[in-house]
Amino acid sequence: MTYSSRLTFNSRERPLPRRHASIFARRVQTRRVARLCHAAVCSLVLALGLAAFALAHVGEAHDGGSGRVILAEAPANADDDAQAKKKAYVWSALRTGSMLRLRGLVPSEEDRRIVLGMVKAHFADLEVEDRLKIAEGGPPREQWLGAVSFGLKQLSHLKQGSARLLNEGLKVDGEARSANDYAEVKKALTGPMPTGLTILNDHVRPPLADPYVFAASLGPDTLVLTGSVPSEERRKDLKELARRLFERPMLDDQLQLASGAPKRWNDAVEAALRALSRLDSGKISISGLALSIEGLAPDKGTAVAVSYQLKRDLPSLFSSSESIKWKEADMSGSAGAMIVPRINEIIKTDNGQATGSLPLSPKSPRSSN
Repeated sequence: MTYSSRLTFNSRERPLPRRHASIFARRVQTRRVARLCHAAVCSLVLALGLAAFALAHVGEAHDGGSGRVILAEAPANADDDAQAKKKAYVWSALRTGSMLRLRGLVPSEEDRRIVLGMVKAHFADLEVEDRLKIAEGGPPREQWLGAVSFGLKQLSHLKQGSARLLNEGLKVDGEARSANDYAEVKKALTGPMPTGLTILNDHVRPPLADPYVFAASLGPDTLVLTGSVPSEERRKDLKELARRLFERPMLDDQLQLASGAPKRWNDAVEAALRALSRLDSGKISISGLALSIEGLAPDKGTAVAVSYQLKRDLPSLFSSSESIKWKEADMSGSAGAMIVPRINEIIKTDNGQATGSLPLSPKSPRSSN
């Protein structure tokens, strides 16, 4: 019997080993992926454990010599962070229409009665909705009551708005009842505070004016400003502009602070004052978006120029009406005032007595007779 080293395969049997190899490869790959996932999960668990351990021992160090625990130094802003995380002791009073709503915390039932007494003193005509909750943890009692009293007093000057205490800080916002109330609130919030109280913000607005009116009247020796102005800074700017434009010894400022000025109100007022400064006398008035000017110009050319200048400089949002006269209409009267005294001199006689008629010429027929 002879053997040959040459191997022969039936072509029909070739697909079978190939399918087996494919199945085997997929099984090997699946096991590898499972092992990798298992390793990843173990690593993640280990990392989380180390992180938890580190957080539990943050700020601690061990002295190698004695083995005692030493606290690490806190960062410079640690107190600020602790204060921020501390739960705020909040109290608020909200005024809307005929209602006053009390919200937040109060130290005790006795303090609640004291607060309600303050409310009655400042808001006798308002309906009070009390939803205060008793809780400890606020500022010292007397300090807290002093802050509440101060906040309620400022709120009494507002037509609508709120006063809010956050621990030792006060927030006040809203619309003042009048220009005088606005001035009182501003003075109080920038003056001496009750013990321990600080102002966190001040969003108090002047009373709303609708329509928003501004007027300036120019007389022989006085310029009078009346109506509304948005702020004290704008009042100062207008007074400085008036002193540059008008040669008058007196400026009478009767402006009242008010909110609600239309857009480009500043530009409209400046254009109106510049036009008025070219007249001998007159008045400008702005009501809402409508401007009117009337007065007396030194001549017709100035009157025409003032009307043109106003239409050119006035913002397009505003409309204007002019009623400007000039002095040429009174020239006959002025001429007569100069001629009459001269005529009176002419009709006097040599001895200073009036004859009632013009003197005759030496060559006149009456003198020759």
